[in-house]
Parts: sequence; structure tokens; C-alpha cells
Amino acid sequence: MPRPPKHPEHKKKAEKLMNELLDSLVQLWTREKEPQLQSIAEELEMSAAKVRKLLITAGVRDGETYYSSTVADHVLRLWKEKKTVAEIAETTGFSKSSVTGYTPHTKIIYSLDTMSTEAERIKLYRSRCAAVEELQAHIDLPDELEYLWKMVIAFQLYPFKTAGRGKDHSGATKFRYTVSKEGGSAGRHYSGQSVNGYGNELWIEGKEKSISRSTVELAYKNGRAEQENCGFVSGPRKLGVPGSRSYLYAMFLRFGVITSDA
Repeated sequence: MPRPPKHPEHKKKAEKLMNELLDSLVQLWTREKEPQLQSIAEELEMSAAKVRKLLITAGVRDGETYYSSTVADHVLRLWKEKKTVAEIAETTGFSKSSVTGYTPHTKIIYSLDTMSTEAERIKLYRSRCAAVEELQAHIDLPDELEYLWKMVIAFQLYPFKTAGRGKDHSGATKFRYTVSKEGGSAGRHYSGQSVNGYGNELWIEGKEKSISRSTVELAYKNGRAEQENCGFVSGPRKLGVPGSRSYLYAMFLRFGVITSDA
């Protein structure tokens, strides 16, 4: 008679969390018109291989096809024929590790902490998408700048990258920022509507550099005007805020409030 598991509740909790993780990822993936594996992986700060494997796992679970490619479809067809990883590798000529990357999880191998972290990343991504949509809905309305700052808050610690110089984007650098908290001295001269819990200044991590909300708003107005006049914003200089423009240009591009001429 087999020995009963010591902590059956752990398995149930893991299965529940994995299903929640898969559900969240599927919702994120299917909401995009043309989802791109690499771009979504970067947004979630997960490897593209991990996102792909989770999507394949969700597809098998749901009897759907969320992620599709020539390689993925071929490997999955052989897997459904009960071929082993070794047999699939021999048939396709791929390495065993490559084959494994295109087959679904058959058991919970992630820790609860790992799955919780990844589920939180997806939740954060969705909240950022919601912030983008809210700003788009309030453009040209009296509270437009309030929603701009809410979006700045939503994108705290996002891995941005400056545009760099020239076609090869030389000198591009990665950066993250945080927003000051309510009650501090940062941004105390701002006269507009504040957001509960937050101040009116952002700080670039790893650098003794802050950008005031007033500067963000000025750059935003200049960028939007340039966007309307030209159909794009050719570079950071067009924002008209020396010293902060390279950071804000990258932020506005990601927010979707301006486009580049690239």
C-alpha cells in the first residue's frame, strides 16, 4: 500500500497557483492583436523560453493553441503521439533541451514562491496596460495630466532603455525609476492635483537624479504637440527639457503617447 503524501495541501496549493498563473498569462497573451513572444517576455522580465513553455502548457490544458510555430507544432504533435523527449530529439534533430522547451509541463516543478512572483509580474503588467488605456481615454480632458502621473506611478521599476544615438542606438542605457512618496519635500512646489500616497517627483535608480512632475508634464505637452504636427517625435531633443529628455523620451514611447520615426 503506497505511503500517503506528508503534505497533500502543498500539492493542491501548487496546482491552484499554477492554474492561476496559466490563466493570467493566457489573458495577457490573447488580449494582444499580434502578441510577440520576446516583447511580452521582456515586459514580464521572464525568459522567452519560459513564457513559451507556459503557453504551450496552457494550450494542452485547455485544448487550445495559444502559441504556434513550425517547430512548436511539430514537437507537440510528436509529444501527443506519446513519443519520448529522446525520440522526438532523434526525429527532429533538435537537442533534448530544445525539445523540452517545446513540450508542456506534466507536473508542477516550480516552487510556490516562483509561481507567486511570476503571477505578480503578470498582474503588474496588466495594471500597466490598464494605466495606458486610462490615459488614452483622458487625453484632451481636464484631468489628462493626473492620469499621466498615475501612469508614471504604474511604471515604477519598469526596465526602460534610452534611445541612444544614431541608427545603431549607441550609448543606449537601461534605467528604472521610483516615484517619491506623499509628504516628502520632493516636488513640493507642484501646484496641480496630487495622487494619493505619492509625491510629485521621480528618481532615476542608481543616479542622484530626480525629475519633477512639472518637467514631465512640460515634456509631455511638447511631445504631444510634435506628435500631432509631424506624426512622430524624432528624438529626445523635441521634448524641450535638457537633462531629462533621454529618460522621458523612452518613457513616453513605452507609454504609447508618442511614436518615433524609426
